[in-house]
Amino acid sequence: MLHRLPTHVLLASLAALVPLSGCASIKPPREASVEGLGVGRLKEVNPLDVVVLPIENHSGRAGLPLDTMRREFQEGLVKLRYSPLALDYVDRQVVEATYNPGDLREQAVLQVFVTGWDDRLWSTHTKLTIDAEIFLLDARNPEAGQALWGGKVSRKLDLARERASVATDERLMAIAVEEFVQDVLSTLPARNPQSSAPR
Repeated sequence: MLHRLPTHVLLASLAALVPLSGCASIKPPREASVEGLGVGRLKEVNPLDVVVLPIENHSGRAGLPLDTMRREFQEGLVKLRYSPLALDYVDRQVVEATYNPGDLREQAVLQVFVTGWDDRLWSTHTKLTIDAEIFLLDARNPEAGQALWGGKVSRKLDLARERASVATDERLMAIAVEEFVQDVLSTLPARNPQSSAPR
């Protein structure tokens, strides 16, 4: 059972659980296009409402487009028939430093850790590598080792073709982030709307 903890302590605890993502309870999906992501008890829990927490930057790099990535994850969940809570609403609750998974009556929590950001070839070849650890957690049991879906991912992006037709580097980076999120979420099964909502 979770105790009331400051949000930064909770997020640090989740981060500490990341290495447990390789537990046997998480099985790789068939024909996954993103190696390292797996499905756990997703079908059993069948979450509807999802909290998308602020993305944590563990890459050692500053100035990453984390807000853009977070919005892309939220929009991607909607397309998969989940119901992510409004980000500004989530932020108002999290800033109170008393949030624990389930406090907002959500069934799941999406936690994203950006662990690597290699843009050494961005300015010359428009290539970018993003590494991350991503978990869709059961709000009742928010341990990474028991994640409903998730794991480690490394994605190499090449936007050389798009560079000629995109006006700004900022927009080009937004496209790269969008492609990253779309590829990651391609392994998350869409929610079955015919199933009863949990709880």
